Amino acid sequence: MNRFRHRELLLTLKASTIEASFSVPMLNLTMPSFPFVIAFAAAALGWGPAGVGFMAALPHLCNLVQPVLMTWLRRRLSLREIMVLTFIFSALPWGFVSLLPFQGDRARDWTFMGLLTAATLANSLGSVSWSAAIAEVVPDRLAGRFYGRRNWVFGFWTLLVVLVVSWIVGRSGNSLTVFGWIFAAAGLARMTGLFYLTRMKFPPSVTTRAANPPDWSELATPLQDFNYLKLVAYIGVWGLLLNLGQPFYTVFLVQGLGRSMGEIGLLTALGGVGGLMTLKAWGWLCDRFGSKPVLYVASTLWALTGIASWTFAGERLFWHLAVGYLVVGATTAGFQLCQFQLMIKLSPANKAPYVAVFLALSSALTALGPLLGGMVLKVVPDVLGTFLGQTIRDYHVLILGSMIGCLTSVRLLDWVREERAEAPGAVWDSMRRMPELNPLLLLTGAAQTVLSPSAFLGLTRDSFRAVRRQVRVIGDVGGEIVEGTTEAIRSRITGNDP
Repeated sequence: MNRFRHRELLLTLKASTIEASFSVPMLNLTMPSFPFVIAFAAAALGWGPAGVGFMAALPHLCNLVQPVLMTWLRRRLSLREIMVLTFIFSALPWGFVSLLPFQGDRARDWTFMGLLTAATLANSLGSVSWSAAIAEVVPDRLAGRFYGRRNWVFGFWTLLVVLVVSWIVGRSGNSLTVFGWIFAAAGLARMTGLFYLTRMKFPPSVTTRAANPPDWSELATPLQDFNYLKLVAYIGVWGLLLNLGQPFYTVFLVQGLGRSMGEIGLLTALGGVGGLMTLKAWGWLCDRFGSKPVLYVASTLWALTGIASWTFAGERLFWHLAVGYLVVGATTAGFQLCQFQLMIKLSPANKAPYVAVFLALSSALTALGPLLGGMVLKVVPDVLGTFLGQTIRDYHVLILGSMIGCLTSVRLLDWVREERAEAPGAVWDSMRRMPELNPLLLLTGAAQTVLSPSAFLGLTRDSFRAVRRQVRVIGDVGGEIVEGTTEAIRSRITGNDP
């Protein structure tokens, strides 16, 4: 295990959180499977279900081809050099989106798809190199708390950015020019994140090219680890079933219900609030009970909430979706945290090929979801009748089928083995006693955050305080990463685990 001095490790963890505070909001605005880009395609470019389905499948198609590209790059570059290159190429294409208003409709569509493909492929390669590199830095026993705190900090800035840009786009009437300048600003934020990436300290295994470049045969190693493949299968099947419907939520709201970008931005922001309010709790649960049982619980809650929310969504009933987005945002935060931790935990020392194969195989299944979803919407009639005075649409059938499938797929997790993991029942019992995961308190806190200026300003002050806490050691910005972990970090450096 590569070891750092105490100060070097703290500086690296702080710089990692600052980098994410610039990069992750940008990714939320530019990932083709996320609501903002889907709203751009539906509202500004006029794309239908088939185009949106292909666009939502694009990240997963890129993940499918990245193992070969990643191995080719690792034979020539270090992980750190790959990270820098992918940061640059994921940011630069978005500067050219501002030129779309000057093109014809057909040329505009092809240009945007080309830029989107280049940036998404760079993000796919960057996620593998980043995951492999950060796994060499973060102490195992601090992983849940570190990633929970890190996700909380960048989650706040993501929430703020989504609210602001959604309001701007709504005020502009979904202007193509305004969308273009927002995408260009997102690319600039990604480059700012690159600056803080260069401030991070990595061990030689990350900063230097391997003396023995990786052989192509190493991609076959994860295929012999059946426990790892079981996790891959679960994430892939869940992703396929979820993405049957999820990419079309925004299309349903924009084209089916005629809702504004401002309203969609508010719902998306509520999802961010749910994640912010529960991330620390999810991190603690993962460290206490293991990632697998928490992933089981988060998946179940996600699917049940989706079924309850979208069954009644329509012209007459709409704002109940705010509760659904809030709870799903909370469970999404837990799902993503547990998935990443479990993927890293089940990987051996050489994590890069495992991460690459994980993304490739799970994405091969996930990519089918939006493609099949687009086909279903083309085949099923737009209107199927009425229920409780509301129109039953093809979107209802698609989304409910997606959520029911997700709920039944949770049982696949029973086949995954994690050392020292407890039963899901222990997680449920603990959650009942945690204020952060109490549904009533979650709703009350979210309402205060969104509707009360003083509460939102308090959240802003907390985030600024977290960023400024370490100003003396990192320059004119810093971030609070791990609370109460000095002794654990020192034990990692000395090798004397308590």
